[in-house]
Amino acid sequence: GAASIAQAHRAVLRPNRPDEPPERVIVKVQYPEVSRLFQADLANLELATRLFAPENIEVAKALRKRHENELDFRKEARNLEECARHMREFGMEPERVRIPRVRNETGICSENVLVMEYLEGISLSDAIGLEQ
Repeated sequence: GAASIAQAHRAVLRPNRPDEPPERVIVKVQYPEVSRLFQADLANLELATRLFAPENIEVAKALRKRHENELDFRKEARNLEECARHMREFGMEPERVRIPRVRNETGICSENVLVMEYLEGISLSDAIGLEQ
């Protein structure tokens, strides 16, 4: 499926040993032009803010920082790991909630590529819809 900054693909990791089954994963790949386009858009936003609403420049800078964080999949990997750890600490994961595990044994994860385990199930939005 496609997202606004990346595309996600199903893939299979080869097992390390012959007695292990292959593992299904999701590989999220950032579109090559996304970072450059975001930087240009945010620079234009900051310029317009300085000219027309200089009192809001800190908001524009905060927006830039937030989007720069979104563009770095290494940070997303750390956030997934931290979220899973917190959910385990509160007894939610894996019994009630599943957070996909980052799979970087191959070293393929980078600023632009994220590999995580594939989870079967229904999406959060579909689950919420079922509750209503």
